[in-house]
Order: sequence, then structure tokens, then C-alpha cells
Amino acid sequence: MNTKYFLPCALLASALMLPMPSLADNDVTAEKAAQNTPSGWTAVSLPVIPAITTTNTFTITDYGASTSSSDNTTAIQTALNAVPSTGGMVVIPAGTWLCGPLTMKAKTVLHLAKGATLKLLPFGTYPGTTGAITSSVSLRDFITPKDKTVTDLIIEGEDSATSVIDGQGQDWWELRDKNDSTKKIFNYIKRGGIIRFNNGSRFLVRNLKIQNAPGTNITVGQSGRGTNVTIHDVIIREPASEIKYNPSKNQYPSHNTDGIPVWSSYVNIYNCDISNGDDNVVIDANGQHVHVWNCQFGTGHGASVGSYTGSAQHILFDSITFNGTTSGIRLKSNSDRGGNEKDFVFSNITMTKVANPFSMDCYYDGDYTTPENDAKNAADSTSTTPNFRNIVLRNVKTTDKSSGYAIFLYGRPESHIKNVTLDNVQISAAKGIYAAFVDSLVFKNESKISVSSGNIWVKNYATTYFDECNATSSSSSTVTDEGTYTLDPSTLSSTTAGSGIFSNGFTVTNVKNKTYDKTPDGYIKYSAMQHTIAIPTGLKITKMEIKGRNNYTDKDAGISEVAGTLYDPTVYAFPTDKSAKDYTFTFYAPVENSLTFTVKTKQIAADIILYTSAATAIHIVSSENKKISNAVYDLQGRYLGTSLQSLPAGIYIQGGKKFVVK
Repeated sequence: MNTKYFLPCALLASALMLPMPSLADNDVTAEKAAQNTPSGWTAVSLPVIPAITTTNTFTITDYGASTSSSDNTTAIQTALNAVPSTGGMVVIPAGTWLCGPLTMKAKTVLHLAKGATLKLLPFGTYPGTTGAITSSVSLRDFITPKDKTVTDLIIEGEDSATSVIDGQGQDWWELRDKNDSTKKIFNYIKRGGIIRFNNGSRFLVRNLKIQNAPGTNITVGQSGRGTNVTIHDVIIREPASEIKYNPSKNQYPSHNTDGIPVWSSYVNIYNCDISNGDDNVVIDANGQHVHVWNCQFGTGHGASVGSYTGSAQHILFDSITFNGTTSGIRLKSNSDRGGNEKDFVFSNITMTKVANPFSMDCYYDGDYTTPENDAKNAADSTSTTPNFRNIVLRNVKTTDKSSGYAIFLYGRPESHIKNVTLDNVQISAAKGIYAAFVDSLVFKNESKISVSSGNIWVKNYATTYFDECNATSSSSSTVTDEGTYTLDPSTLSSTTAGSGIFSNGFTVTNVKNKTYDKTPDGYIKYSAMQHTIAIPTGLKITKMEIKGRNNYTDKDAGISEVAGTLYDPTVYAFPTDKSAKDYTFTFYAPVENSLTFTVKTKQIAADIILYTSAATAIHIVSSENKKISNAVYDLQGRYLGTSLQSLPAGIYIQGGKKFVVK
């Protein structure tokens, strides 16, 4: 995807020189000038509404609305219904106006004057919240199109500071935290959004403030339906979900108050200031060609994708400032809600007081256990399995030390995260990098990851990475993973002639093009020859376990070589009676990049377990290894014969002891 996402200087200058419209009519001149469409994308279409005149302008007070009324729903809806099919505008004058759910016809402008507050009816009065709530109830959204065919809507304010929609959400949020009985009511209620555009096209929200939403603020699209939406110069304010519930201090955390969830295509979001209790802006399933730029994110859960992510594609967050956000860049999904996610760019981003700068979680809601266990219990890949690929972070930095992981990437053994590039990314955090099931994590162009203490690599499991700029190098950047990787039928994802590819990042090959077939009793066939295991970058193998049986009954099989060290195949034998054997080989120096082993005489059916560690000290020969008598090895574990005589100066191991040859 082409990444030239900048408004040309001449166009930007002309846009700044344009007179700002009063936003009291159908004028979209400013939006046309500011579109900043990424190269290769189609420009977002704007609403088409006829000229606004005195004959198609309707003021709610003319239909009985009053600031003293406890419910202006009927009056305001009557004004909206008065808009002709050719289009028009409804004006909310200065003052506070209580009302319930409203619907808009096509080609309608809903205009909030400076000093106007449109306030939702409170809990207990809003439809669906009256009386006892003892079972699930879905509340209506506050402002929506009248039906699925509606297009061309504008919801606007004259002044983003004082043209306000107030959701009065505190009573909803408090249900969750007050006591157990009210929490049950909270869980029964599916709260509506403040503004929701489902189907249709060409919607615009501009220059207003939304605060205290019971649930989501502005929801765009539904399951891929709906398109061409522009949102700009909007302020969103709800309390953080992380604050402690404390009525005596007027502290009421908000819950699930997502700022702008996007479920549709061709969406522009810019110049917005969002602090809330959930994702600031979130791209959900079928969100495509979404461009978010020049925004400020305060409290909230960050620039997010998911947790419903199926076919989320072509997403650009550019020039975003985070301050006090729990997460920065956050992608999340699970096995029942993903598939075909690709092309995400996060550029020119600055983070301050952000706990978790960059995270991807394909077991959303904490369904993962450990990478080792998840690899053993890998599920089949389906159409809803997350399949994230092509993620770019460019010019991203933290200004202070984050309290969580610098990077947390947790894919799935059956579907790795693929192609993550960090280009000029500087992150400082309390903890380093946790990566599992990731293919091709690239650090380039002056990227640097630093931690306050401990190792840069907290976990590196079934992950390949390429550090082109020493981004992860430090005095404590050794891989600390001491887990296991199993090469067996459950992790064997595909085979070709001479090659077997495993879901945990390993590959095994042979030069005779023999196929690595599975056996009915849960093993993989290894023919009599040398096999080479490709080890993911960054992993250090300290021990190899081979357990299985002979696949024939005419001759014993055996292991004659592992990692260049020769062994007696009669000691490491798999007999003709096909009885199961389990042999372990410990390496004196960790093996990286590739590991060979040779099967002698006959084919074996076996599982292989590889043990990893960051150990750098010399390992003493393990008693479990029955080597050739008096064998001599160098510190890389290479077999050098049975005598120390005539060897060059150095340190060698024989009989489990170190010897120095001078």
C-alpha cells in the first residue's frame, strides 16, 4: 500500500485561508479541502443536501419544545418529520433540551446552536429503562437514520465546546459498580449509542461535543453495511474506566464508552479530541479504507482494531497524540471473530503516559494460557480465525517510560501474525518484548526498544524477527525463553517433498525429498538420512528430545548424529519390536539457526521436543547422554574424536569434565 499520506502544502494553505462556514447549512467546502485522501484510495463522498432556506429550516420551539419540559421527544421528532423529501434543516437553539430517541430523514441537517445541549432522558425515564428490569433489554440508539435507505445526513454544532449532546450516562455506569444486584441489571441492558449510522451513505458529524454517553458515542456502519462517513472537530468526554468507583469523590468510571467504532468502508476521522472509557477509535469487522489523522487521544484504550476484525483492511492512523491512554496501538481478536485482516499503518505517533504502547492479541479476553500449551492445543484454522498481516508502525515514539510491555504480540499457532514492521520506532517501557506465533517482525531505520531492567526479549516463542538497526540489542537482550517446542502431527501445518512446516515457526527438511508423513498413532515419519531443523531467529536450543519407535520390523533404527555430534546408533536405538523409546540430547552450547540429526538404517516414527534457554555458560555433560566412550567435544558440542592429544589450545569437554589444552 502506498504510504504517501500528506496534504500538499498548497492545498493545506488554501484550506486554512478558506472562510469557515457557519455550519448552519449544506456547505461542505471545508471538508472537501481537508480530505487528505491516501494515494490509491477513493475519496470519501460527502453529503449532498440542497440549499438551506427559510422555507426548509425548522426550529424545534415552533413544534412545542421547551427547556422547561421533562421530555421534548415528540416536539423534536415532529420538527424532524417536517423536513421535506428534498431536504432541510432542524435547529436546536441555545438551552438544554431533554428528549428520547430521534430519527432523521434523508438529506437532513440537525444543527445545534452555540450553547445548545441536547440531553438524553435519564435512566428510569429513557424508553426501556422504566420499571423492574429482570431480563435482557436492548435500548434504542439516541440519533439514527429513519430507515435503512436513508442517505445524506449532517449532525453538526456551531461551537464544539458548547454545542453538546449529553448522554447522562452516570446512572448507567453506576449500575455496574454500585452493588451485585445493580450489576445484574447492568448486564441485562444493551445500551444504545448516541449516534449510529447503519446502512446508507454520505454521513457527516462535525464541530460538536458528545459527553457522558451510556455506551458508544458515534458508531459507523454495521457488518460492512454503510459507507462514506466523515467525522471531524468532535470532542468526546467520558471518565476513564480505570478510575476507582467512589461516589464520595464524584468518581464514576464509565464502561464500554467507545469513542468512534467503525464497521464500514471509506471513513475519514480528523481533528478529534477523545477521552473516554474504552477504545478511542476502533476499527471493527469490515472496516475498510479508514483514515484517522490529527487527533488527540486522552483516557481510553487507544487506536484499536477489534475485537471483531473479519475483513478489516486498509487502515491508516496518522499524526495521533496519546496522553494517559491505557493502550496505544492495539489490535485484538479471537478465533470466532476474525479472518482476512491486512494492511494497517500507524504513523507519526507520540505517546505519553501510555501503559502498553503496541499490542496484538489473537486470544482476546485472555483466552491464551502459555505459548507452549497453546501450541499443543492448536485449533483448526477456519474462516473466522484471525489472520493479521502487513502491519507497519512508522515514526512512533514514547516520551516517557511505559509501565507495561514495550511490545506484546500473541498470534495463534494455527495462524501466525505476519509481517510486522517497526520503522523508526522508539519505545521505552518497564518490560520488553513478548512475542508468540509471529512471522517476520522487522526492526529498521533507527528503531530502538529499551527497558528499565531485565531482558529486552521477555518471551520469544515461534517468532522470527529481523533486527536491522540493533533495536533490541543491549547488555541484557538475551532471549530468556525456557519453554518447549514440539514438532509432532498437531503442529505440522503443511508438507511438501523434502520439507515439513510447523505452526510454531520451525521447518524440517531433507535433501532426498522425502515427505514427512503422519502416522495413525501420532508420530511423524523420519527416513534414514540426515534431517535439518530450521530454528526461528532469536531462539537458542539447549536440549532435544526424540521419542518414538521404529517404523519397520526387519532391522533396528538409531540416531547416529545430532547437531554435528556423533553417537553410537546401537545406544540410541529403536528396536524391531516397535517399542517406544525416548532419548534426550543436551547441548553444551545453545544451538541457533539450524539443528541437524541423522536417522540410521531404518525409518523411525517420532515426535521431537526442543527445549530453549538463554543459557550462555558452559554446560557440563548431562548423565542422560550416553556418548561414545571417551568422546571429546569442543564448546559448540562438536565431536572431535576420543583423544585430547594433538588438539589446538583451547577448552574441551571429555567424560563430563572440562579440560584446558595449552
